[in-house]
Amino acid sequence: MEIHPPTKPVESVKDFFIHLSMITTGILIALGLEQTVEAWHHHELGVEARDNIISEIRDNKKEIDGERVLIKQNREKLQHTWDTVRQFIAHKKLSHAEMNIQVNAATLNSASWTTAEATGALGYMGYETAKKFAPVYDLQTLLQRFQEEQCRTASNAMAPVANMQGGPETLSDDQLRAIERDVLTCLSDVNMWDQLAAQLTDGYARALKGQ
Repeated sequence: MEIHPPTKPVESVKDFFIHLSMITTGILIALGLEQTVEAWHHHELGVEARDNIISEIRDNKKEIDGERVLIKQNREKLQHTWDTVRQFIAHKKLSHAEMNIQVNAATLNSASWTTAEATGALGYMGYETAKKFAPVYDLQTLLQRFQEEQCRTASNAMAPVANMQGGPETLSDDQLRAIERDVLTCLSDVNMWDQLAAQLTDGYARALKGQ
């Protein structure tokens, strides 16, 4: 913003006030335009952040829905592994033994949400809109943490098998019972994961409603 001095000398009080009013009006107009441009910029940031979050939620919903299709298959594999471990504990001779532990691990993104939060764009999209998205990302974070625990349990269950010398029959009873406990925990985790995933996909649907 530039303020230009009078083009001719001020010769009276009247001229002084005329020039003063012109300068004041110019400043007010410039400030008003600056605030309008800034408000529009904030509006555009809010719209862009909202669109990015909606796109991210759509992708996450597609990912979680696809992973939920595998629940039955994963549960059956874990059940078979549990049965196999129990037979080894009972010292039964098996012609064929397969121990397979599958975990559900959807790859869910939150970059658009965290970026909007860090840049302050959440405030520009409006309180009600941000309020609608926030619970979905909170539940998504909870599911991701649960997935990490699920992977650790599965890793603990398979570690003795991966490191054993020879076949599963070389494992001690204590090792087999430890595997059995972890496999049962994995079975329970599959059911819990499916419940959390069902809540999350419902949350995604609610957040996308009307979009």
